Amino acid sequence: MAALTAAPSACREVETPRERQAVRALVLAAPGNEILLLRFRNPSGGEDLWLTPGGGVRSGESAEAALRREVWEETGLRLTVPAPLVWQREHTYTVAGERVRQSEDIHLVRTQRFEATDGHNPERGERAIFRGFRWWTVEEMRDSADLFVPLGLPGLVENLLERGVPDSPITVS
Repeated sequence: MAALTAAPSACREVETPRERQAVRALVLAAPGNEILLLRFRNPSGGEDLWLTPGGGVRSGESAEAALRREVWEETGLRLTVPAPLVWQREHTYTVAGERVRQSEDIHLVRTQRFEATDGHNPERGERAIFRGFRWWTVEEMRDSADLFVPLGLPGLVENLLERGVPDSPITVS
């Protein structure tokens, strides 16, 4: 019996996304529970995104060390106390033609309001898509037509403020 072969392109399945672990900080400032968000150009196209500060965990780096580094690089805030894990999120996106499946741990950081700066961020690619900072209230986010990530951020923050830090992290979109 003759062996059946297919052209290499016919056998190729959809490329498996690269796995990436990330950390993010939900930065809440006293006394008004304002949330610090960063505006970025959407890597997949479309409207800009408002995101919590954070990014990838480097090889050999602990999640706590990555959180401290990312928050410092992206906002200029130095974290001095542990930040509780409140949410987890998994999503897939394309950047520079590569599919990435990112798992995020989102930690609660309570602080006083401060003047955020991106002057410590060494990542040229991030600086190229960074658009600015803004402190938001839940009401301002609810009234805005802008895109917030994670999805449903105003309600998630409101729930967190009402119920406190969960015993185990809540899965968000």
